[in-house]
Amino acid sequence: MATSYGAPTVSTKGLILAIDAGDSNCMSSGDTSCTNMVTGGQLTGASGHPAGGAHTADTSNFPAYNSLYGGIFDFAGGKGMNCDENLGTTTTSTICMWLWRNTTDNTQYFADGRNNGGDWFLSNYGSQNINWEARLQYKFNGADATYDADAFPLNQWIHMTAVSGGGGSTLYLDGEGSQTLVNDGSADEDFGTNYRIGTRYTTSGEWTGYMGPIFFYNRELSADEAKQNFEAHRSRFGV
Repeated sequence: MATSYGAPTVSTKGLILAIDAGDSNCMSSGDTSCTNMVTGGQLTGASGHPAGGAHTADTSNFPAYNSLYGGIFDFAGGKGMNCDENLGTTTTSTICMWLWRNTTDNTQYFADGRNNGGDWFLSNYGSQNINWEARLQYKFNGADATYDADAFPLNQWIHMTAVSGGGGSTLYLDGEGSQTLVNDGSADEDFGTNYRIGTRYTTSGEWTGYMGPIFFYNRELSADEAKQNFEAHRSRFGV
């Protein structure tokens, strides 16, 4: 199970993926893959567009281990991970990620599940920055009437929790609710096969900054749980 790096620990109910470069059960210096500490499945360097088929790893495209902050994933100019296991089908989902954005380039992806045939993604993209079936959007580059006016900061850690289900979606930044969209119908939140972290499903739009611990759930976390997951590693990242 993922190391908590302080109290409280992260919520574990419905947890289907936990990766943390700072935990030797997941990754060590020099590794070109990491281990899902919940299932033992592997995440490898993203390559091509495998859709639902077998993925051939690109070891050179896997994020490097960096010893900063107790151990983090360093995407070093553009890297991406592929979840080689099938993370399953669900109608509700939550993703929690520690992110360090190092550029104003707004074409980079946090994560993307479209290899499994879904439509949703999480990204730093210019038009629909965070999208679950076009239901949840956030403006990362200043004020805009269509999006949240808060800017996603550069060169500092931020904790993002995105929660989505048939009743709508909610985004939390550093444990606080940022935006909620409700009554938008049933969304496809399948993680499925060849889920991508730090890259588009086509191995493009790759993340260039850092990522800390990442947790996937097959259920919707509550506001209290989003806060709990932020607090669990807050002191580690100096937030």
